[in-house]
Amino acid sequence: MVTGCNSLQTRDEIGRKQGQPPSPTRPTAPPTFATPAPVHEEPQAQSTPVPPTQTTAPTPAPLPPIPKNKSKVGLILGPGGMKAFAHLGVLREMNRARIPVHAIVGLEWGAVMGAVYAHQGQINDAEWKAYKLRDENLPEAGFLQSKASAASISKLGSFLEAAFGATTVQSARIPFACTASQKAGERTQILNRGSFRDVVGKCVPYPPLYQDNGGWLASPFAVEEAAAQLRAQGANVIVLVDVLGQGEYLPSKSSGDLSTENLLWIEMRREMYRAKSPLVQHVIHVNTSGHPVTDFDGRRTLMDVGQKAATDVVNKMVSQYGY
Repeated sequence: MVTGCNSLQTRDEIGRKQGQPPSPTRPTAPPTFATPAPVHEEPQAQSTPVPPTQTTAPTPAPLPPIPKNKSKVGLILGPGGMKAFAHLGVLREMNRARIPVHAIVGLEWGAVMGAVYAHQGQINDAEWKAYKLRDENLPEAGFLQSKASAASISKLGSFLEAAFGATTVQSARIPFACTASQKAGERTQILNRGSFRDVVGKCVPYPPLYQDNGGWLASPFAVEEAAAQLRAQGANVIVLVDVLGQGEYLPSKSSGDLSTENLLWIEMRREMYRAKSPLVQHVIHVNTSGHPVTDFDGRRTLMDVGQKAATDVVNKMVSQYGY
């Protein structure tokens, strides 16, 4: 085997014996690697920060239609100081149309009107309780003139005692809650346990009418939290009642001194107008223009304005849900 192998000749050796020049040596090509196709990169533009509310929360899917006779109405009674008397007019119109209220959440003074209705679930009783409010329960007379003087929430104590006594929120005929925070700007809390006097007393204070109640302030912007609470209570038709109207919210003589407070109330109105489906199914806007948040004397007119403003939405609900 070795001898045979030694007799093997290469092509060049055979060629030399035959007088042919040796074949050129083929250079060994270096290994090649696939080169990726060049990527054309556009110059990057400066990115504009997007508010988290626009990127973190997808648009909620539309809610399925609610069959007739299967609706459970949850009410959000919005803020407004003395304008909140218009809520009683809305409730009166719903009572006229025999639309049952399944649950209520009140924001700022909407908590007062929601509580007097939820307590016994009867509009006549709610109006009777609301009329127990007296001048001595309100900020000083100077507030209505040229200089603000926010009252201590203790001034509201005799009214809350006369309206609710020692009864608790848990004993209400209609499930009730209101919104508050322990410090301005902190997370909103849903208050639905304890005495009516204590709970409502924490949900009402807001400038410039009342000082904080031991650090507790109303959360008048908490429409989303209120809607979530109503759904947790089983409501499937959420109705927001907005009584803020247009124009200034403080008396013209004091509004110049309280421009910051006026701006807060204007922003509240914007929040009411932002509320749309599927967060809420219906919004009742009550035009309370001409009635500042301090207009205690206009409470009867405000109730009438609220009832009239509710008519169209209430009639639509009667037709849509089969009341």
